[in-house]
Amino acid sequence: MDLDIRIVTGGPLQVNTYVVSAEGYDSCVVIDPGAEFASVEGAACGRKVSAVILTHAHFDHMLYAMQWLRQGAKLYVHEKDAPALTDPDLNASAMMRVRLMLPNADVLLHDGDVIREAGMELTVVHTPGHTPGSMCLLSGQTLFAGDTMFYNGYGRVDLPGGSNMQMAMSLKKLLTLDPETVVYPGHGMKTKIAWERRQYL
Repeated sequence: MDLDIRIVTGGPLQVNTYVVSAEGYDSCVVIDPGAEFASVEGAACGRKVSAVILTHAHFDHMLYAMQWLRQGAKLYVHEKDAPALTDPDLNASAMMRVRLMLPNADVLLHDGDVIREAGMELTVVHTPGHTPGSMCLLSGQTLFAGDTMFYNGYGRVDLPGGSNMQMAMSLKKLLTLDPETVVYPGHGMKTKIAWERRQYL
């Protein structure tokens, strides 16, 4: 299955927001709506956004979620990050002196669940460490990694719910994927599992 992946980078912390669907499909999903609404709307090109999927519930990755939810998009998040949707301390917005709160998720996810939206099947890979409910989304040789894996790096582990030990285990888990898997991170340039193996192994 070929994916149509459009990347919009924005927001105060330069989050990579992904507008994704199966090639040629008339709806799409938004992964981590941290980039400005108008720019992401442009990337959707008039297609219906059926779902907002959060790789984790930090404020910078869900800053513009409400605009999509008001238009009828379903909200997906891992069950272990569900409390952060409504808690500014857990979602780190309180650190920025704002208080971002979202409604409860429509769908709570678990490791191994399959999201079926916009003609795609995205498999949930639970990767705690950055947050308790951090997850990646896998489709063939494409991985949306949130803040678990960056190019030559990984997300910080010193925020509420972070864990250095869990991050190490999550990275080890991702490094077992097909080395040709392309990794689309929450910040910065994309990478490949093969490239990251050279760093960690």
